[in-house]
Parts: sequence; C-alpha cells; structure tokens
Amino acid sequence: MSAPLVTIEALIAAFDLPPGPAPRRVPKSSLADHVSSSADKRLVEGKLARLEWIASINPAATGIAAAEESGLAISAINMLCAYTRGPMPVRLGEIIHRSTPLPVILIHTDDTADAQAAALSLAPRRSAEREAGRAVVTALHDTGPMDDTDMPFVETLALARLAPRDLAALYSGLIERVDARAAARAGGRAFRLSRTADEMARWRNALRQCASLEAETAGIAAALRKETRLSSRVDLGEKIRQLRIALNEAKAALG
Repeated sequence: MSAPLVTIEALIAAFDLPPGPAPRRVPKSSLADHVSSSADKRLVEGKLARLEWIASINPAATGIAAAEESGLAISAINMLCAYTRGPMPVRLGEIIHRSTPLPVILIHTDDTADAQAAALSLAPRRSAEREAGRAVVTALHDTGPMDDTDMPFVETLALARLAPRDLAALYSGLIERVDARAAARAGGRAFRLSRTADEMARWRNALRQCASLEAETAGIAAALRKETRLSSRVDLGEKIRQLRIALNEAKAALG
C-alpha cells in the first residue's frame, strides 16, 4: 500500500505563514511577456490548468528584512500554486519562475491525477546581462510529488524554523532543504539537514555527478538495445558496468 500523499493544503500550511489576503487566480495572460516562442505559448496553454497567487512573504508581514542578491532586489517572495495537466514540465516551471520580478516559491500538482500530490519548486535567479529589469533562472530545484515519507522534510519549512536574517537567506535556506531531501533520496537514507556548508557542497557535487552518470548510463543502455553486433554489445555492457560502479561511489558521498 502506497504512503499517503502530501497535499497542497498541507504543504502551504507547513510554511506557517502569517494571516494575509485570500488566494487569487492569476490569469495566464500575465505570463505572456515571459513566453518567448510559439512552443512556449502552446506549453502554457496546453499544460497549465490554472495558476494561483497564495501569499507574499515580505518585511511588513513577517519582519524578515529585504535583501539584494545577484543584482536583483528582493523586497518580497511570492508563493504561487500551479495546477498542471500532467506532470510539471521543466520549461513550464522556468516560465512561471520568471513571470515575476521577485523570487517564487512554486507549489504544484498534477490536476489530472486521481490523487493529487504536492511538489515544491524553487529557482535561484540573477539579473539578465543584456536585458535590464529581466531575471534569468539559473537552476530549478524541484522535489517532485511528495508523500508521507517526506514529512521530516516538510516539517523544516516553517518560517520560524528557517530563522533567516533576510529574504535572500530565507530562499537559500529553502533551496538547501530541497537539496538535502534530494541527497537523502539518492543516498537511500533518512532526511536530515546538512551540518556544515562543506557538507552541503559535497552533497550538491555528488548529486550533479549522479545526474550526469545516470544520463550517460541511460544513453548507453539505449544504444545497447539497438546494437546487434556481439563485440559492440560486450563493450557497451562493460561501459554500463563501470558507470554503475561510479554511480554507487557518488551515492556513497551522500551519506
């Protein structure tokens, strides 16, 4: 029997936000300035069922100071909730994160699933070099759908537990938690926060290595399925074996 899912309501509640205005629907047209191609437009229209503004985490409401980071002023952090038709595409996540001049905490769920599990997406940004006032998403940190086994992670998201010095530190702290969860999952162990900055750097390096090795293994495995020559199949099989050894070593660094 599968574990109970983390719902959108439970994930929002985990942040323990101060009281504020009711959530409101965000029109898809507000994403138009951040859609750069017809393919992106089709993606928004086809995959995004609806988008809602949930809250603004700002100094007036929380007492957490504003900040500046990577050339961008951070006067608030917006929490948005996206309901998608099918799993959230990476590109759609990027578009939503770029849709406001402020950092976004994006909660999302597959609106077509029988049981809707919530996921959390964060995206550090920097100022665009060639377009004044534009932000560039430098990475996506996404939990994917969460279930009850993720509750130790969810319980670390409350603003009071983050205790940030400013809004930039708050956002960085959330990203660290998402990365710590990814490290625990990949390492096959229980979730915990990193003890030091060096440990977090080691986890992140190992996660990058794991992603690279898994992608390379998948590519060679696809080639192996098509290969008919015995000698080539042996060579490809040996490459996969060596990659799996390297992958196990990278996972060992996530302990």
